[in-house]
Amino acid sequence: MKKSEILLKTTSLYLVYFLYTYFGSYIASLFSGIDSQLIMLLLDIIFLVVIVLVYKQVLKKDIQILKQEYSVKKVLKIVAIGFLSIVLLNIIIAALGTLLFENASMDQNTESIQNLASLSMLYTVFKTMIFGVVAEELLFRESLSDLIDNNVVFVLVSAIIYTIMNFVFTSEAFSISQILAYFLPALLFGTIYVKNKRNILFVMFTKFAYNVIPLVILISGV
Repeated sequence: MKKSEILLKTTSLYLVYFLYTYFGSYIASLFSGIDSQLIMLLLDIIFLVVIVLVYKQVLKKDIQILKQEYSVKKVLKIVAIGFLSIVLLNIIIAALGTLLFENASMDQNTESIQNLASLSMLYTVFKTMIFGVVAEELLFRESLSDLIDNNVVFVLVSAIIYTIMNFVFTSEAFSISQILAYFLPALLFGTIYVKNKRNILFVMFTKFAYNVIPLVILISGV
C-alpha cells in the first residue's frame, strides 16, 4: 500500500473517531428515551469492529509471530517489565506533581477510570479493558506505524497525538503534570511497541495489565 493510501486510511480513522466522540452527546440526543451511555457504547463497538477489520491482517501476522518466536514465559516477562515500568513511572509523575506543580492523589489512568465508573460500570469495563486496549492501541500506535519508519520519531509523534486526543474533548483547565501523566506513559507504550518488532500485541497485553488493577480495586470497593 502506498504512503498516500496509508495516510488517507489513518486520517479517515482519526476523523471518524474524533467526530463520533466529539458529537456523541448530540448523536445521543437524537434518540430520546435511550440512555446516552448506551448510545456511546454502541458507537464505540461499531468503531472497534471497523478498526479491527481494517487491521485484521496485521493482527493475524502479529499473533503468528507471537506463537512462532515467543514462549509464554518470554511474553509474560516482557509484559511484566512493561507493567512495572509504567507503575514506577506513575509514582515518579505523582511525586513530581506534588513537588513541582500541585498535589497529585492518583495517577491519571486511575482517575479516568473512576470518573467513567461514576457514569456506568458496564461502559467502564468495556471502555477500559476492550476498547482502550484494542481500538485505541490500533488507532494511536498501529495506524501510525506504516507512516513513520524512524522509531524515535514514531514514539514521540504517537505520544503527542495520544496526549492531545485525551484533552481535546474536555473544556476543563489542565496542568503540566496532567499532560505529563498521559505523555510519559504514552512514550513508554510506544517504546514497548518498537522494542518488540512493532508487534501491537505486546502493547495491548501491557495496557490490559495496567488497566485491570485500578478497575478491580474500583469494583471491589477497596
